[in-house]
Amino acid sequence: MHSGRYASLLLITAQPATAAQFALLLPKERFAPEYSVCTPREARHVLGEGRFDVVVIDDSVPADVSPVLADAAQENGTGHVLLLAGAEHYNAAAAFAEKRGFMTLPSPVDPALLRQSLGMMATASARIHELEEQTESLRDRMDEMRLVNQAKLILEKNAMDRCVKRRVIARSIIRTYQT
Repeated sequence: MHSGRYASLLLITAQPATAAQFALLLPKERFAPEYSVCTPREARHVLGEGRFDVVVIDDSVPADVSPVLADAAQENGTGHVLLLAGAEHYNAAAAFAEKRGFMTLPSPVDPALLRQSLGMMATASARIHELEEQTESLRDRMDEMRLVNQAKLILEKNAMDRCVKRRVIARSIIRTYQT
């Protein structure tokens, strides 16, 4: 189940034909048009430009470059990273991914497994996005409460310094700012 929000996806591949094949696997009702890049330099640039819900790095990207790009994706706020690794690099990629909290699938990957994995990643990313928004809202409310409490303390201090009741100071403030 998902929130109806499209997931943004970046495919990093060294083979342009892979992007076209990959696009056919994605459910259109779930993923915004994916963006694909074909060189590590271009990938670093695109990752620096924005945040993606899911970044997929396929096995055509050199095995020594994939971890660097995966880390860059995570540092730039990507929700989830999926490494597709061929048999010769799968164990190393899986060990690396496990330490960093990424996901790894063997390549070539079963299309149904890929769709399911991407769907789960997109759902988790949407949930994280919702929680981030809630956290920001709570921070805003806490900041507002701190400001109001600070104003109350100033009111009380002012009343104590003048040896009058708080309501006298409060009425004075209200009169000052109502005119």
